[in-house]
Amino acid sequence: MKYKVCLIVDNPLRDLEGITLIAWHLAKQNVNAYIVPMYCQAFDIIAIKPDLVIANYLRPNNIPLLQRYKKENIKICILDTEGSPGRDIEKFSQFVFNIMEKNLVNLYCLWGHDQYNAFRKKNIFNDGVLKITGCPRYDFCIHPYNKIFHKDFYEKKFILINTTFPVGNPKFTKNYIEESKAMIDMGYDRKFANKYAKDSYEVNKKVISIIERICKTVPNVNFVLRPHPFESRTPYEKLLRFPNFEINQTKTAIEWLNSCEALIHLNCQTAIEAVMLGKEPISLEWINTPHLKAQAPPGEINHNPKSFDELIFLIKKISNNNRLKPSSKMKIDRKKLIKSRLLSADGKSSLRVSNVVFDYLNINKHYVNDSLYSHSNYKVNYKQFGREILGFNLFHTIRKIIQGKRFEFRRNEKNFNLNDVNLIINKLNQLNRKEQSVQAGKVESKELSVTKMFSQKTIKVFS
Repeated sequence: MKYKVCLIVDNPLRDLEGITLIAWHLAKQNVNAYIVPMYCQAFDIIAIKPDLVIANYLRPNNIPLLQRYKKENIKICILDTEGSPGRDIEKFSQFVFNIMEKNLVNLYCLWGHDQYNAFRKKNIFNDGVLKITGCPRYDFCIHPYNKIFHKDFYEKKFILINTTFPVGNPKFTKNYIEESKAMIDMGYDRKFANKYAKDSYEVNKKVISIIERICKTVPNVNFVLRPHPFESRTPYEKLLRFPNFEINQTKTAIEWLNSCEALIHLNCQTAIEAVMLGKEPISLEWINTPHLKAQAPPGEINHNPKSFDELIFLIKKISNNNRLKPSSKMKIDRKKLIKSRLLSADGKSSLRVSNVVFDYLNINKHYVNDSLYSHSNYKVNYKQFGREILGFNLFHTIRKIIQGKRFEFRRNEKNFNLNDVNLIINKLNQLNRKEQSVQAGKVESKELSVTKMFSQKTIKVFS
């Protein structure tokens, strides 16, 4: 009988390709992999009852669900979507250390040695739990996976602008004040969350003003703005009056980076992908704040103009086909960052994750730790109890009536479909035509333990 592994996708535009790549490797190891939308996990994981679930993070807000999975003897692997969070990785390790229910975790896949050292320093987990794998989404910056994205899909030369203000300019909530409350609920320090949210709001307005000045100053240069998937595009729409400006929230960061001339950003982690893809990142550093900078990639990996005039100088240089050259220190910091934070630029992070999971299941499939079920902090999850009594369709109908369209919009934005997964799987299969092809398809009812719980949005990847 094949193992069953569920993989949770938080942000499809950021995470779907990396998660699908793990599923593709698992399928080649004769494992049935199920790719689960984040907002369907409370239903579909109970419906499927896999041997193991790869969760997108360990936070106070998802502890009740992880406890519920553990009740079904489902093993838990954490592959954090923010495993290299900004400059201060010690604060991140303290954040995880403060979570009381850490013993729920069977495996924790780390992005690199910095994260491993910080976790071991605080004795958060033992070496049997911690596995340094790297982050799968960066595999697509490396041969052969970088081949699957078509370069130059955009008809003009352009400079990419990536913004990262989901807190200051939220797409799904009313304002930054609501987002600061959400950060606190996730476990962030109250003072930090409030200051970060306010800074994000104020700096976002400054960025919009800078983009407006850029479009006026260099009308012969095209700019494509790619807001964070959870950012509202509304504040940027006033800039569409400029013929050299466009907003686009389709495709992935790597696809856009593959085709651009350079990247302009502030504190955006896509600067790392840009470096790996051979594209030069430029940071609007003169408007940065200490709280926002805490979430930025460490080291001097960017070109950092100290004023608007210096920024325009760099843009004109790029438009004249003069390639920006990183300094010796930038080159050293970039290599150090990739090695310490991302383990390696070898394109094998997804394979390492799949091997870690497969090996663990072979050794521990039948192991049950009863002490986890009687943990002193365990509380009845009444919301989950309601889900399981009503099933997906009835619960979903009641939720729509109570919460309204705004909450439904947020859920729909995190969904994906079979065509999305098939597109990635087919491209991956083309890289390995001599091997047995992997397939993606719908989950059949005979695979389900509790049929009424299933959302029908999870995609199965198998061979």
